Amino acid sequence: MAYVRFPVPEFSQKEFKDMAWSPPEFAGDAEIKRLIEGQKAGDAAVYGAYPVKPSDAFFERLNVRGDHRHAVMCVLPKKPVKLLGRSHAWYIQRGIIVDSLDPATMKTVIDWRTPRPISTRLGPDNGVTVEGGVLYAVACRKYGDHWVGNRTIADNAWKKGQGFRILSASVEDINDFHEVYLAFEWGA
Repeated sequence: MAYVRFPVPEFSQKEFKDMAWSPPEFAGDAEIKRLIEGQKAGDAAVYGAYPVKPSDAFFERLNVRGDHRHAVMCVLPKKPVKLLGRSHAWYIQRGIIVDSLDPATMKTVIDWRTPRPISTRLGPDNGVTVEGGVLYAVACRKYGDHWVGNRTIADNAWKKGQGFRILSASVEDINDFHEVYLAFEWGA
């Protein structure tokens, strides 16, 4: 019997090891409203990633638990945006992107999972294109019959106004932020 090995995407996780992390400051309702209004007006100064704390019902719908569960508000320009996902983790990882914080009306835009531990594949090899606007990302890892929220870093300086990254770590005492890697890029 011949075994077939499928190629896995390249992903060098070394730059994301031993990163400094502190608990995020969550944007409140007034800040979220300001960011949404700025995005609608085409204000490039608001494009980026912002940690937010949705309701318990939001996380119940996604089956995500844990002390670090939160979402990252992704404020994107009104044009197609390239999204690339990668992972390097001992646990099975999941990157979820939804269009709303309202659990009753939110629609899933992306729901990517690593096929197995220590796989760099999180989504298609070359990523996907999503429509710009305001989206919400959740990074988590598999734990039994549910998911546990990861710690995140919003890297808004990555492409200096032309993209940002969301980096996450799922192990409490190891600051390796390459377990769910989501890169949004739209260029000039």
